[in-house]
Amino acid sequence: MYADIPPKNSEFNESVVFPDEATGRLTRRLTRDRQSNAKPTYHGMGGFSVDDEYTAFCTWNDDASALVRVNIETGDCKVIDRAEVGDEFQFEGCAEFIPQTHWVVKTDGSKLRVYDSRSSNIVYFRDYAGEGFLGGAAGTCDGKSLIVIRNDHSFSYVTDKDTKDPYGVLGYSIFLVDLDTGREERIFRDEKFKGGHPIPNPCDPNLLLFNRDSPPLFSHGGDHGKTSRDWVLNIQNGQVTEIRPGDPSKFSLHSNWSYKGDHVYYHGLSGDQSTADRYSIEGSPYKDGPGTNHFIGVAKADGESVWENQYPYMTYGHVSTHRQANVIIVDNLLAYEYISGIHWEDRDSDDIPRVELLAKHNSTYAQNDQTRHPHCTMTSDGKWLCYNAKFDNRSDVYVVKMK
Repeated sequence: MYADIPPKNSEFNESVVFPDEATGRLTRRLTRDRQSNAKPTYHGMGGFSVDDEYTAFCTWNDDASALVRVNIETGDCKVIDRAEVGDEFQFEGCAEFIPQTHWVVKTDGSKLRVYDSRSSNIVYFRDYAGEGFLGGAAGTCDGKSLIVIRNDHSFSYVTDKDTKDPYGVLGYSIFLVDLDTGREERIFRDEKFKGGHPIPNPCDPNLLLFNRDSPPLFSHGGDHGKTSRDWVLNIQNGQVTEIRPGDPSKFSLHSNWSYKGDHVYYHGLSGDQSTADRYSIEGSPYKDGPGTNHFIGVAKADGESVWENQYPYMTYGHVSTHRQANVIIVDNLLAYEYISGIHWEDRDSDDIPRVELLAKHNSTYAQNDQTRHPHCTMTSDGKWLCYNAKFDNRSDVYVVKMK
């Protein structure tokens, strides 16, 4: 049995402090009870309140769910809202802070809510039922607007690939919502792709990094390299710029802005598996087999490639952003169960960047279980790094002190 979901406005502290297993850094496990706990996703700047004191997490069991604000230095929690199974709005998945505010945005199916995490009041609500299906929502860097991606059709590649025509589920719109007035403006329309993962630029509210997912494989491979997944939208003029990897696959899995917003980080499965194929025949130098080649790269916002390198042994993960330096934070990718920092400007004579060990998250990967994905986020002062972990039947939220 798991602990019950606490009531709305209740306060509690279940945190535990311990040294990180690999680095000895002070670590606080913010959650202990209930089956699932999930922090904001890895997208850029939505991980914390404007003062860097709080993050938000969703917590749920089979019978209820809640949205919770937590002080990352003390572990003190307050329940912003709670729902029973069957209520019109649920709190499974993850929420995000809107930059420069204490407001938290959460989507559920066709519905979207923005909460003031201090008062627990709903400050904005929208239901898109009958109009489309949400592909994500995130606040602009100035905290004035909300960017919402709405797809015309409901489609999940994993569950619908064998029953729906991938070319019949295309079309999406991107909207800009003024959080002061509630006015909604469509800023981009696209008939040929699906849209998702809005990642507003951390410094320029006019730039949006997002996914244009192409058929037939969408997030699982797109259109076999004809187009990439990551694009930058200039909101003012409506132009989109492709962030195209140099790797033969031409397809990236995840992306993020650098902390200054002048570069895009990306990674993906390589289209060149010749080394792994050779190891399969000749014998592998690695303990666990021939491995899978993958790439990690950096591009300017105009699409110009800055640095890209192929690595020999991929484990599933993400590219996140250091908030004080040009460092790519990766959960797994280079080392399974570890969080590392790639100092991509500090490269040796072979053009290989220095890699720094940041923490050990210990989460074990399982397909289609987002609570197992660490999804790292860092406070703007670089002091705290937050991640998810799940290595048994429960998931928890952690912070590790970086300085």
